[in-house]
Amino acid sequence: MTYYEIFTRCFPNLRLTEQQFNMLSVIEQGTLFEAEGGFALVQGNKIRLLCVLPEFRGRGIGGGLLAQCEDFIRRSGFNCAEIGGADSGLFIGTELSSAPFFEKRGYVLGENIAEMCGSAEELRLDLQPPAGVSFGWESCGSERLKTAVSVVDEDWVQYFREGECFCAYFGGEIASFCLVEDDVTCLFSDEKSRVGSIGCVGTVPAFRRRGIGLAMVAEASRILLDRGCDRIFIHYTGVYDWYAKLGYQTRLWVRLGGKNLR
Repeated sequence: MTYYEIFTRCFPNLRLTEQQFNMLSVIEQGTLFEAEGGFALVQGNKIRLLCVLPEFRGRGIGGGLLAQCEDFIRRSGFNCAEIGGADSGLFIGTELSSAPFFEKRGYVLGENIAEMCGSAEELRLDLQPPAGVSFGWESCGSERLKTAVSVVDEDWVQYFREGECFCAYFGGEIASFCLVEDDVTCLFSDEKSRVGSIGCVGTVPAFRRRGIGLAMVAEASRILLDRGCDRIFIHYTGVYDWYAKLGYQTRLWVRLGGKNLR
């Protein structure tokens, strides 16, 4: 049985093709550990995947694979092991159903994080922008955009290097911004659908609590649907109730975390 076949048995709700799985799982760049009925994948200090077929669970196979991963990470010079990792294109953490498995083995997990998605039939995008707000595209090389992004989250500046960013403007200033892609491979991809994404959504503090950011996401969503996207992906968010106002649905709950190996 291939790694992909084991993956699909472990996560039957995901419809990734084998090619899409290989694109997201860094199988070729990571280090693999195998056992009867399962496998684990490590990259750096991050455990990208740990899969055990349902009929093999309860035999200590998962625990054994995890121990091998931790030993490898420790011998590679790292002091901690991380589940998934926020930079993962696949799982950034552990599914809620697997959280007790990791907690029992010393992992400290954070709050719930949502992976969300919405289709044309689900989304409610008739939201009108506040008076005085306009929308447009800003070069990612723009100094005023970099300033706006750094005010919201300094770590995000690295993602605003090329192309254009969708923005909401008020009084000639950037009030909100987001990155928009109209064809991505993600957890919710399949062989039939085109998936767009909206990410790094931020509102400059002086313009918050006016509905500007939500109106901007609604407009960006309309643009993606007009471009032929079947679904729109919202990755790694803790403000799931906010996106739910537009009809986005949480498809997967995960928890990020790690373990000190010293």
